[in-house]
Amino acid sequence: MLAMMTRLILTASLLLLCAPLKLLAQESQADTTSTGSDMPLSEEARARASEEPLVLDTLEVTAAGFAFQQEVTLRLLRTALERPKSRRQESRDDWVCWIEESTGSSFNYLNCARNGDLWALERPFGLEGPTIPVAGYGTILRSSRPVNRWKLQQAMASLNGSPEFDTEFLALALQGQKPPRDIPDDSELDQFAGAYAAVAALLARGSDESSQIQSIEAQGLTLERYNRIAELTEIYQSLENEVAARLER
Repeated sequence: MLAMMTRLILTASLLLLCAPLKLLAQESQADTTSTGSDMPLSEEARARASEEPLVLDTLEVTAAGFAFQQEVTLRLLRTALERPKSRRQESRDDWVCWIEESTGSSFNYLNCARNGDLWALERPFGLEGPTIPVAGYGTILRSSRPVNRWKLQQAMASLNGSPEFDTEFLALALQGQKPPRDIPDDSELDQFAGAYAAVAALLARGSDESSQIQSIEAQGLTLERYNRIAELTEIYQSLENEVAARLER
């Protein structure tokens, strides 16, 4: 891998973003609507609707950035807000979120559901929605308090990483791991790619290690940060892909 080669070369609660969000299970008012045949919500789905609400912690920016669980929540929302609703059977457990304005007010509320929940409740696909087993489906989570759309968007935008990175990060987090969070931004990726190319050229000419370190520092990186980014590209395929794309330019 690119990162493995790189590491072998050198071995040497300040701003409140939004009120605490509680996503409350919302049952459809038309839970017995049919898609050609009667499809009432299952008992399991009804039970899930009465469970304790999913609580999204207050989002606070500190000197160290977001707390781990806050970052997981923001990356989940960033992914789910961008994910289109789907009728594909294999996508029924994918989460989608949307922000909507409450009827009769200017307040925005956050809604989240799996595609399967939307199918079971027949929203937003109407009567032509596909017929699927509804056991375990039929709940839409809705914030109990208004969401500050601008501040939420700013919080999500403040996180480094591409959509592909979000997918990798969340896969690790949802497995119970705590994936590294000190990932490079676009500027650091540019610096790293430049340093990597320079170090590779120096190594090919047989230059000594001090020359290689100088070439790294000339790109604006410390040796420690250079090696850390190299380690991160071993963990995250999306970061390695971004570096490779820069090297091909």
